[in-house]
Amino acid sequence: MKAVLFDYNGTLFFDADINYYAWKETIDELSNGYIDFDVVYEDYKSVRNYLFVEKIFEMMGFDHDEEKIMYWANRKETNYYHKYCLEHKRNKMAPGAEEFLNYLKENNIPINLCTASLKVNVDFYYDLLHLEKWFDKDLIAYDDGTFENKVEMYKAAAERIGVDIKDCFVIEDSLSSINQAIKAGCKNIIAIKKTDTPDYPEIKQVINDFTEIDYSLFK
Repeated sequence: MKAVLFDYNGTLFFDADINYYAWKETIDELSNGYIDFDVVYEDYKSVRNYLFVEKIFEMMGFDHDEEKIMYWANRKETNYYHKYCLEHKRNKMAPGAEEFLNYLKENNIPINLCTASLKVNVDFYYDLLHLEKWFDKDLIAYDDGTFENKVEMYKAAAERIGVDIKDCFVIEDSLSSINQAIKAGCKNIIAIKKTDTPDYPEIKQVINDFTEIDYSLFK
């Protein structure tokens, strides 16, 4: 295996509770409590911020205003997600993640980050967890407005470090993103355990966190 591509949220950084809180505060503020948040969240929690907010605009009957949608997509991060992390000192990577990243770096195995996060979040993650120790910020794939979906992101993340996606391990937690990684051409996936983790041949290991990872897969 030539390289490893990492998702961030729910993979390198366990933040399901933070994300839930941030979206709830945002949607409650945006809709004045009109929207049944829990129902909406189950349907849209894995999509990009812009698409989530866009759906709320549609449900509220608001005009489709790209600038306003983007404002709320960013507000969810800066007003709620970032503030929560800082106030509650949530600044630790998933268990075993740093050790695994160090192992890959020491063994000259190329890695890259592939996240559906906005730039305002990418900058925050780098400051919070010092990701520059492992990931070249100029090479990562994130939601910069140029990608149609995460299929394209995964292809770009591989190309930017000079490898083919079929020669990469992808480490993911989201079922929708696992499906998109496979659609992009990935043949080897390590899934962070979820209740809906499928029995795909591409999934080589299912782990609770990086303390359980099978290092022999990367020899």
